[in-house]
Amino acid sequence: MPSIKQSIGRGKNYSKDNICFLISSKITVDELFQQIEITVPEMVYCAVSSIGQNEFSVSMQNGLKARLTIIVDYDEYDGETQVEYNRQVYSVYRTFVRDDGDIELYCEVKIGG
Repeated sequence: MPSIKQSIGRGKNYSKDNICFLISSKITVDELFQQIEITVPEMVYCAVSSIGQNEFSVSMQNGLKARLTIIVDYDEYDGETQVEYNRQVYSVYRTFVRDDGDIELYCEVKIGG
């Protein structure tokens, strides 16, 4: 499906033909009035790119294990801190709002998770 957005911004051409899940959490109360945290995945279309060498180096210096960048529509992102892509859960450690109406989610793998 072609995008109705203009092709402006960084000048990179990409298509959002991948699927990822933005994972948010919600607190519910059960019949015993105990708070239970549940995760709510929301499927969105995305583009995936690798982390550049500079981003990788800076993230390693800060103790992060940067893996990939996921690009989604800015309107679909609501501050989620976890993303599932290809059955792997990533943590979002940084975001960048693009000029073309998208947002880049810089993702890392948590050690032990």
